[in-house]
Amino acid sequence: MRRLIDHQVGGIEKLMVPALDSEIPSPRLPDGSVDPAFQTTEAKRYLGKLLFHDPIRTARIMPAFGGVEATKQTASCGSCHLGEAASRAGALFNFAVGGEGRGYTDASGKFIVRRRPRSDLPILRSTPLFPGDALVDELPTLTDIYQTTGGIVVGSPALGRKLTPPFELLRTGRLDALDSVARNAPGVIGFAFNTRLLLGGFAGEPDSSPGGLNPFGHTAGENVALLLLDAHRMLGAQSAKLQDFQAYVKLFKDAFPEEYAQYDATFPKDLNVLINDLTVLRATASFMRTVVTRDTPWDKFLAGDNGALTVKQRRGAKLFFTPAGGRERGAGCYTCHSGPMLNKQVNDPDVAGVGQFVEENFFNLGLKDHPLQALNVAARHNPNFRDDGRREITARDSDAFKFRVLTLRQLKDSKNFFHNGLFTSVKEVVEYFNAGMQQDAVAASAGTLSERFTNPGGPGSPRGLGLQEDEVNDLTDFLENALYDPAFVHFDPKSSTKPFVITARDITYSKYRPDLAAAGALDGLMPSRLPPSNNDALSRRDMGLEFLDLTGQVDIALIESNGIRGHRQEDLYRITNNSSSIVDTHLLTIVRGLSDQIEMENASGVTSSGDPYLREFLPEGVLLPGQSIVQTLVFERKHHAPSVSYKLTLLSGQGNP
Repeated sequence: MRRLIDHQVGGIEKLMVPALDSEIPSPRLPDGSVDPAFQTTEAKRYLGKLLFHDPIRTARIMPAFGGVEATKQTASCGSCHLGEAASRAGALFNFAVGGEGRGYTDASGKFIVRRRPRSDLPILRSTPLFPGDALVDELPTLTDIYQTTGGIVVGSPALGRKLTPPFELLRTGRLDALDSVARNAPGVIGFAFNTRLLLGGFAGEPDSSPGGLNPFGHTAGENVALLLLDAHRMLGAQSAKLQDFQAYVKLFKDAFPEEYAQYDATFPKDLNVLINDLTVLRATASFMRTVVTRDTPWDKFLAGDNGALTVKQRRGAKLFFTPAGGRERGAGCYTCHSGPMLNKQVNDPDVAGVGQFVEENFFNLGLKDHPLQALNVAARHNPNFRDDGRREITARDSDAFKFRVLTLRQLKDSKNFFHNGLFTSVKEVVEYFNAGMQQDAVAASAGTLSERFTNPGGPGSPRGLGLQEDEVNDLTDFLENALYDPAFVHFDPKSSTKPFVITARDITYSKYRPDLAAAGALDGLMPSRLPPSNNDALSRRDMGLEFLDLTGQVDIALIESNGIRGHRQEDLYRITNNSSSIVDTHLLTIVRGLSDQIEMENASGVTSSGDPYLREFLPEGVLLPGQSIVQTLVFERKHHAPSVSYKLTLLSGQGNP
């Protein structure tokens, strides 16, 4: 199989991930050397990771545009890009500022994303526009509405740089109550290996392009870092907040020694020289550039370990690298998914690097819109409005409904797929390609529907790939498991993959960064002293940082109490949510005042004050108003122990109370 792969991609080494962060593609000067302003260093990467996950930055809340002050500094890039979800949102809808919650674990230990609009946001309409509409979102994040001399104009944030004055920004999804993008949140994995980023190629597009917003002429990485500052309530407001923390001053000093020298030479001292939107975006881009996986079974196979792939995965890999429609009837995936991140055309001259091709990486696969596009339909008063992908950026009809080819790494945790997020498993995606039948008639009739999708065997060939069920399963197994790296989520000292999530090593400053501890950083929190990623009450409960007392919100009724053999007692309770609010996450029943001669046999643990508690994993993570669960508490009395007597306290939250 190595010979097959080597032949198809022009050298198997073109599929290998650089071993060092410094070898990952980064912006270059005209002479081909690395641009020192954007050179990857560990100090810059570490700072960028902390910035990516710190809610302190989302400080640009403007009530005039619908922003809600209570949502200030409650979200971060990490709100919609979770390590447990392959650096994506892990749900159909992605909510940053204005959202609440992160996710919970079920009884099997599986992490389930659960983020939703806050319950305290103002209601904007009475009729839902799409399934799941909470009635609190006015516009998708990347939609602006302007008043011009010619009338009302609606478009992306790039529009503000293209209009002829005078004009006025009337409404914008960048500043309304709920930060939500009307597409599936793209992953960060493989960030550095793209000439364009975001699903329509917004990032990296020249500023002169009809839909470009690139005032500094940055490459895709730095451009997307700038765009996210503007889109997600940070631009112009974050720097002053960061400057308040000496730990961040130290981090910026380490990451940007030249800027620190300039700051140090100023009188009076001006921290804006060191900590500003540009240094923030440079650090953030440095972190995102290093987001790769290096320790999958596939990587081990490429490195020479013939036993790294299972027999089933080897069959799947063969299908992946065998042309579609040929004598051996493969899937031909490699033609669009080559290079280290499996996100490039196989014939790209720089397939192992950032790439040279641009438009070749965009395809129309005949897909429907994301449900949140209903907000754009309403804003434009146009029932025929569609998200036309790349055409929004280039204004070319030949780009209608085309979207960017994405990496295939870590798909197992992705949860939702394609730009519309309507596919919820890798197998569904494989089956869609196998059928070759478009999902949406409008996208299919645009004249840009890709024949690689409909007739991958060539003109006149049958629709789709023609794979049998067992072949679909083999290919799915290769994509899900051979390309999956657990170290992306869980720190592994033996792995060369750095976790995307904030780990204990990142924020246990007293042990790993005593210089930051001396500057005021607190273990377990970001340098701003806020929690990682989200700072709303539900997220803090999800992270086990605090608990909500539910004792007065639920009814606790003793149904039955049975004494067994004199020393054992089982108490059966019905717990009913009598309130109008949802009970979230885990339900913790704490038994207080129990004699030390009585043991609670089925306790899940002991609180910090020494009381036993039982953890209930609620069905789908919630107990809705009016719903009930039944819970049994089991006690064992020692000889001559008093009768069983106690009081119950109910909390919600994860972790140990």
